[in-house]
Formats: sequence, structure tokens, C-alpha cells
Amino acid sequence: MPTRSHAFRLAALALGLVALPAAAQPVLQVFQNYLGGLSGPIGVMNAGDGSGRLFVIQQGGAVRVIRNGALLPAAMLTLANSGQDLVTCSYPGAGAPVTVGFTGGGERGLLGLAFHPNFENNGRVFVSITDQNGDSILLRYAMATPAADVMTPADKATCTVVLRVDQDFGNHNGGNIAFGPDGNLYFGLGDGGSGGDPCNRAQTLAPADLSGSASGGVGDDCAADTSFLNTPAAANGDPDSRALQGKMLRLNVDAVTATPGTAMCGEPRLGLEAAYAIPVGQPSSSGGPIAAACDEVWSYGLRNPWRWSFDRQTGDLLIGDVGQGSIEEVDFEVASVGGANYGWRCLEGNNNTGACPPPVGAIPPIVTYSHSAGRCSITGGYRYRGPLFGIQGHYYYADYCTGEVWKSINNGGTWSQPGEPLQNLGNIPAFGEGEDGTLYLVNGGQLWRLNGPDLFYDSLEDPAP
Repeated sequence: MPTRSHAFRLAALALGLVALPAAAQPVLQVFQNYLGGLSGPIGVMNAGDGSGRLFVIQQGGAVRVIRNGALLPAAMLTLANSGQDLVTCSYPGAGAPVTVGFTGGGERGLLGLAFHPNFENNGRVFVSITDQNGDSILLRYAMATPAADVMTPADKATCTVVLRVDQDFGNHNGGNIAFGPDGNLYFGLGDGGSGGDPCNRAQTLAPADLSGSASGGVGDDCAADTSFLNTPAAANGDPDSRALQGKMLRLNVDAVTATPGTAMCGEPRLGLEAAYAIPVGQPSSSGGPIAAACDEVWSYGLRNPWRWSFDRQTGDLLIGDVGQGSIEEVDFEVASVGGANYGWRCLEGNNNTGACPPPVGAIPPIVTYSHSAGRCSITGGYRYRGPLFGIQGHYYYADYCTGEVWKSINNGGTWSQPGEPLQNLGNIPAFGEGEDGTLYLVNGGQLWRLNGPDLFYDSLEDPAP
């Protein structure tokens, strides 16, 4: 709520009793160009360590650092140069490091970055990438000096494989990662690709159901791209991990599992020790809503959750799930409530695709929009919790193809739908938050920062819950 003094000042301004200096004239609520010099940026993060730094992930394989508003010349971490596979890591319980490799281009590459909630003390950094086999892989590094802006060779040598997921195709890999309010690491994975989820991965919960009836399962027989069909004997693949596609995973990365159980579908190769454990209260636990699922699964029925975020005030999860041919959607999940089925491939938005009967209890999206006027792919954003007064709780998001930026406001449980865009900035792959909640977005080689709200409109609204 506005303070008493602020409310009086706003009233005086509205009555013309107080003149605004030129520098304080009302401005439009827009993103303004903040910094350039980036290459293929697809994410903006902060470390939560009090440094105020921003970290930009570049899809080609570099993590860039912005300190005090300036882009530092050296990358914090570089994963690949000129197409060379440079990533070597250790599997838990294994001997010498192995070549993990890196693949960029298209929807693959460096896709996610997350700092441990205690990063200031333990230096743990997590990244999600596409490995040399085209599969999704989650890695962990430990920086000896967390305040440093560049990893040392010794820091890079700590690389550990946390989880790997075989892919069916070269798209819809998702890849966003973030720590939730519960201290666990969340990992969003798409349905594995092609079009229409031909393998029915998003609705398949257990490895036994990966194949269709013709192969002894209850899912679909899938004509996956043979170049991605790795097995344990070839490229250290794990076919069971495909049951993790089209899901939101939740992992306890502060513990290990010495003897991975059969229900852990993303365990490392050769049955070695897993660099994570299953959190207490997982929906797959006994009596949970999806008891037949792989233990890592938190929610499911997602097509390609390219970018999603936690509300830093409430802990709620908002997912921008990229649609197929007609509908884009934002899914909403109350904090710490897992087991949701968001309906894909049976539902696109609220529409029945005809691929399968709509799942009983499927959670409808809070925001949808159609593929009109060139719109094609939602970029999930953030619920604003920064220093600006009048836009608290407003959810900012965009369409990648048109570059339109919208905000949605929660009005008693009903979220506003896209109308006139706030701004049009061209292709927008990601939003990000600063340590103080300041909101950013990236496009091209640019970083943009949200300006102050229009004084006579937004700041007269009460903050949304």
C-alpha cells in the first residue's frame, strides 16, 4: 500500500499543486537499453551474494559478467570455442574425468545457469548444456573464491555430472534451471522434440511406459531421430531417462545417493553414485499424486518450458510453455505444491489437440494468446518484486517472434490477458532479475532494464498480491 506521505504527494501532483522538475516528468513504463556487446544472450541471473553482479548466459557457451554496470572483458566460464568440445567432467564415483563435450546451435547449447543459495560460501554453480551427443546434461562447478569474476583452471576441474537426459530429437530441450524457495534445484525439460510430441513423453511418467503397446508398454512407439538414440553401450546413454522429458524436475543437490534406485531415471551412467537425492515430499513418493513416476519428477504435461521463474515473494512458479501451432500459455503453480499435469500433448492451452483425451485434473493456464499477427513462441518472464512501487506483483513476459512485451495483473485470482503491448523490441529470448529485483531482458546483443512506471497510472495501483 502507498505510504501516507506518498499518497498525499500523489494527490497534490494530480491537483497540480506541486510542479514536477523536468527530470521527474512521468515516463512510460518501458525497457531501456542498458548495455551492449553480448553475443547470443539467452538468460540473465544474479548470484544472490551481495555483489550486485549480473551473469549473462550466451547460448554459444559463455557466461559473461556485468559488474557495476560494465561488461567485463573475460567470461566467467567458457564451454566451447569454434565448435571444439572442451568440456570434461567427472561422474560421481568414477575415476578420471571424461569428455562431456558441447553442442550449440538451434535450440541447443548453454541453456541454464543457477547459483546455489549458499554460493557466497560454497561457490557452487550449476549449468545446463547440450552435450556432444545432443543430450541434456546438468553440471556442477565449485569456485574456490566465489567473489571472483573468472573461474580458474582448478575451478573448472571440479566439474561434476549431476544428471543427464537422453533426447529423442534436437529441439524442445527446455534447459532452464533455478533454485526454488525450498532450496532444491528445479530443472525444466521439454517433450524431446519433433512436432506434436510423437513419443508422448510429456504424459509418460515411468520408463516401463516409454514404448507403445506394440513394444510391450502403454505409451507410444516413437520414431525418434536415430542420431540421438544413445544406449549404455554407445555414448553412455540411458534410455530410461527419456521418461523425464516434458517435465519439471526437483532435485536435492546438497545430498548424494550412493545406490541409485530403479525409480531414479536420471542417474549417471553405469549405476554409479548420483550427485543428487530425491527431496522429501516429492509427488512420486508413496501416496503422492504421481506415484508411478520417476522420482525426479515434480510436475509434467509440458511441451517446452523454455523460460520460467519463481515469485521471490510468494514462492509460486510461473512457467512460459511454448505452444505448438496455435496457442501460447503461462502456467501457474502454487509454491511447494507438485504433481500438476499441464495437459500437453492432449491440450494446447485450453484447446483439445485431438491427440489424446484431456487428462482428468489437468491444470489450465492462467494466460493464453493465439498465433495471430506473427506471434509464435512465448518467453516466460518474472513477477516484478523490485524497487519500483506501482508494479509490484505484475508479471512481465513476451513473444519471441514479434518482440511484444506484455504484463499480466492478478485481479482476485483472474489474470489479465494480453492486450496492447507495452513495447516491441524484436526477438526476446529471456528475462532476468537483479539482486534487488530489478527486471531485465535480452535480445540480440543487448541487455535492457525496466524503467520506472508511469506515475499517473501504475503507481496509483495497489501492489498485486
